[in-house]
Amino acid sequence: MTVDSHTHTLKSKHLVAAIGLNAVIFLVEIVGGVMTNSMALISDALHNFSDLLALALSYAASRIVLWKSNSQKSYGYGRVEILVAFINAAALVVIGLYVIYEGVRRFAEPQVVNGIWMLSIASVAFVANMAGTLLLKQHAHADLNMKSAYLHLLTDAVESIGVVVVAALIAWQGWQVLDPLISMGIGVFIIKSAWDVVSETTHLLAEGTPRGIDLNEVARFIQSFPGVREVHHVHIWGLSSHLRALSAHVVVEDQRISEATRITSLLEHALEEKFGINHPTFQLECAACPEQGVVVDAHHASREHNHPDAKSGKGVEQRKTGRK
Repeated sequence: MTVDSHTHTLKSKHLVAAIGLNAVIFLVEIVGGVMTNSMALISDALHNFSDLLALALSYAASRIVLWKSNSQKSYGYGRVEILVAFINAAALVVIGLYVIYEGVRRFAEPQVVNGIWMLSIASVAFVANMAGTLLLKQHAHADLNMKSAYLHLLTDAVESIGVVVVAALIAWQGWQVLDPLISMGIGVFIIKSAWDVVSETTHLLAEGTPRGIDLNEVARFIQSFPGVREVHHVHIWGLSSHLRALSAHVVVEDQRISEATRITSLLEHALEEKFGINHPTFQLECAACPEQGVVVDAHHASREHNHPDAKSGKGVEQRKTGRK
């Protein structure tokens, strides 16, 4: 078994264990919340239920991304990871809004909470949440999917601490008002923790340049590379957490293909080493219109490509320079 396959197997086992733990937490807290009349426990139970679904989706995604590329999915299924991470984080935002709403409602209409039972159930949930968090911690930086799953469990663990403290205060001091207050705090925390993942995955799904990469810096690097005269039509996007793609028109001296290939081979290695771009595609040219930019409006370029002059053999360059 290779190191990668061993790591993936371990990651899958830990995900399954975390799913089991969250199922137990959800059942304990939802029953306990109803018994004790605690909105904080019910809120935490709902969050854990969303985690249960999220972890199940994460496990499914971790299997799907291993499917081989085919004629219909030439890039494979790596993008499923980003889509699942987006769904997980978006679900957290919805759960957070609902929890805040219920907290406000309970604050306006106070309910009597059984503090002793609430404390016991919250303590069990905290231990289980910490166990699940530690299981996934080592995989948190593996990909967006695992990061999203880890964030789910981490937020649950932090919430559980708050619920334990509130339960203790309710049991010893009778501060019933803390129950809806902590539920509202949980809601805000849920939304805050999920928003970064929602933002990042939305950016990637919209074919945005991956965070941490400056397109203009990459373009300058390519243009300064030995053998390259100019670069334009540069596009960079993320297919998954591990696959960063680039396409660019690269202008070189008029030369044999074998010589130009040597330049692009060295450039591919340099881009991966410096920027983590591991799927570059270059269109080699020996001349380019001076008006070509690094970033080009694809819609505008498409209109030019379909222009009658282009179809008749008159180039875009002729129209721009005014030649007839």
